[in-house]
Amino acid sequence: MSYSMTGWGTFRAQGYSINLRGLNSKYKEVVLHLPSEFFAAEPYIYKFLNDKINRGRIDLYVNLEKNNAAKKVETDEKLFKSAYAALKKLYKAAGIKQEVPASLVIERVEGVVRAETAGSASYTWEKVKPSIEGAFDDFMKMKEKEGARLLADIGKRAAFIETEAQKIKKHFDTFKEEYIQKTRERLVKILEGKEAKSFLSLDVVEALDKHNITEELVRISSHIKQLESFISSKEVAGRKIDFLAQELYREVNTIASKVSDPAVSHSVIGIKETTEKIREQAQNLE
Repeated sequence: MSYSMTGWGTFRAQGYSINLRGLNSKYKEVVLHLPSEFFAAEPYIYKFLNDKINRGRIDLYVNLEKNNAAKKVETDEKLFKSAYAALKKLYKAAGIKQEVPASLVIERVEGVVRAETAGSASYTWEKVKPSIEGAFDDFMKMKEKEGARLLADIGKRAAFIETEAQKIKKHFDTFKEEYIQKTRERLVKILEGKEAKSFLSLDVVEALDKHNITEELVRISSHIKQLESFISSKEVAGRKIDFLAQELYREVNTIASKVSDPAVSHSVIGIKETTEKIREQAQNLE
């Protein structure tokens, strides 16, 4: 199957959720955004994703639901007594008769009360693997759907190029006949002699050869067939389509330089614009 580089996948597990995001990139990139509780599983998560994708950037985000997680509260009684005594002494030295509030020590002295998420060190690869696989499956479904849409669009654009290439061929046949006639008329006026008939035929052929676009049209047809073959097989890398689009652009550009005809120029512009669109779409495929 052909996959888009862009996509989104999610999976919600007990205590946390996983989100995957795919972006365009010339290279393969895996970027992990993990809380410290997942660090033990980090190398395994990276290898899993790196082995699964061919091209593009993929970001994985893990969000812990800390508000709903069980909390483990620890206190430091020795630190509390020491801090309370110090503050009480400070109050007395300042002439403050008010009793030192216990909340002042608890809230202002770091370490007196500590709250930690229970089980925070238990996110091993074995435990999170099913969640990672679930998020990745969801991610790939969207990438596959988007990839199919891109291929369908490229197929329509390829058909348009083929139609325009046929128009160019018809216009060229007309252009060729008109060119032959006009060239002969000009040469007859110059030479004014029946003995020049054989020379006229040869000269017209040589002049017309400079404007011959048969080879370019044949190569365009060949590239379109290859493109259609890629699309129908659905086993194609974006780089291959991008390369064919560049070749199509090159051929039609050569046609534009050889034939100065308004109708041909109109089709050439249409094909150029379409090949650029195909390249844009291809660059979004793995």
